[in-house]
Amino acid sequence: MKLKRIRGKSGASSNRTGFTLIELLVVIAIIAILAAMLLPALGAAKVRAQAINCMSNKRQFGLVGAMYASDNRDYLPLNNDPGSGQGYLYPSGSGVPSWATGSLDWSAGVWNTNTYYFTDPKYSCMANYLSGNYKVYQCPADEFASPVQRAKLRTNHRSRSIAMDAALGDGHKYGMAVNNVSGTPPWSWNPWYVAKRFTDMHSPGPSRCWWVMDEHPDSIDDLLLYTAPFPTTTFTELPGNLHGGGCGVAFCDGHSEVHHWTGPTLAAHQKVKYINANNASCLSSDPDMIWLAQHTPQQ
Repeated sequence: MKLKRIRGKSGASSNRTGFTLIELLVVIAIIAILAAMLLPALGAAKVRAQAINCMSNKRQFGLVGAMYASDNRDYLPLNNDPGSGQGYLYPSGSGVPSWATGSLDWSAGVWNTNTYYFTDPKYSCMANYLSGNYKVYQCPADEFASPVQRAKLRTNHRSRSIAMDAALGDGHKYGMAVNNVSGTPPWSWNPWYVAKRFTDMHSPGPSRCWWVMDEHPDSIDDLLLYTAPFPTTTFTELPGNLHGGGCGVAFCDGHSEVHHWTGPTLAAHQKVKYINANNASCLSSDPDMIWLAQHTPQQ
């Protein structure tokens, strides 16, 4: 005997053909919970991947710098400050460039994306050693460009994230005389010492002298990051902190690491504000200030 499908008064089948509103809400809630659980893990994985890539870049840069010194009588790559008023060549008018050229800002100027400053021997004494690999100058976590740069330059980051220790390498330095021997040290720091060769690194030695590090996006301008060889009450320029509060650092012996800052001053500059944030006040007991002083060359 054939059973008839029972229909309601409207004639519609009583068989269910979809979810109820409550069931849909339950599914949405489960998806939201899973997303809340997975997103932090995915974010942490991204941070780790960026840090590993950054360390690879820093290590490559450190090895290339050592190769340069080996080919040039132990002299480190030139580290000239064009802000000294003497231009980007050292000595002035010689045609010999620094380890790279150019300065960064938050404007729409094309110099903010010009990789020829790293890959052309006219602008970089290390260009031939890097074989056109401009990516070693960029921290993978540095995905910052100002609104005007995104609109006019169509980029989500600038060409460079790193700066070299101003106390390393020959060249004009801010506040010093042209011959880089006499004159007033930068910001009247006394003592002030520049290690021009590997053998000039006495205290500390190459394994503890930082060579290049990421500079904070709100601080980076020229190619040098100035730190005193003793604690002061001002971060003249800010190290980067894009790796979960840490910074990619290459040391003069070729090894690299992510150094995590622990002091309050750098913690207060976690967020990029697209401003000039140099000359940040701090206590001379700030642990990050002390670390930088301990890893800057001294006589």
